[in-house]
Amino acid sequence: MSTSPIPQTPPIPEVSDEGSAAAGQRFRHSLRRYLLPVGLCDAPCGDVFMDHTLLQRNKQTLKRWMPHYARVHTVLAAGLLGVCTGANAAQAPGWLLVAAAVPTVGAMVLAVVFGSIALVLRLDND
Repeated sequence: MSTSPIPQTPPIPEVSDEGSAAAGQRFRHSLRRYLLPVGLCDAPCGDVFMDHTLLQRNKQTLKRWMPHYARVHTVLAAGLLGVCTGANAAQAPGWLLVAAAVPTVGAMVLAVVFGSIALVLRLDND
């Protein structure tokens, strides 16, 4: 078992302009990083030994963060499913139900995918 430090999320890039557009850009970047594993893994860039080390580090990073993403999308899917069932019980128009169902299905699919990846990484004996 290695004693490597716990991986941290990638830093938010600094924006030189501190206007409202820059604040919105920072918020979108933070939201994207919270919902999707964007920028967690490093690209291979060296010889065979360096690539192997980088692959092991990427596996450890994904093993650490995939359960988080699975939980986030499970909670998001459950909340959206509650909105869909509440709208259905309130006899909302069909277009509103479809507009709520599309992100619900997307969150469910991402929850299953991220949960499956987390399970495979946990069962991996490497």
